[in-house]
Amino acid sequence: MGRKSTKENKNVYQTSRESLGLTREAAAEKLEFLSADRIEKIESERSLPRPDEVLIMAEKYKTPSLCNYFCARQCPIGQQYVPEIRNSELSDI
Repeated sequence: MGRKSTKENKNVYQTSRESLGLTREAAAEKLEFLSADRIEKIESERSLPRPDEVLIMAEKYKTPSLCNYFCARQCPIGQQYVPEIRNSELSDI
């Protein structure tokens, strides 16, 4: 069984995984082609995810906003052409 993370500044990929109550090992099984080691590198920001990895995480974690996050913040093309979508309360819209 995996250990519970005590890291304070978790990135969006880690919080998405943890919101489903998945360990890295369980996520690796769910994501099929990503290993627990690869997930750890992405979550610790030692390696950027590839677009295909973000797509599968967004689908399996049921968090489509991961795609926008990746495009707006981590993809060189998206940083110039894709605005980041931020969730707002209905009263703020």
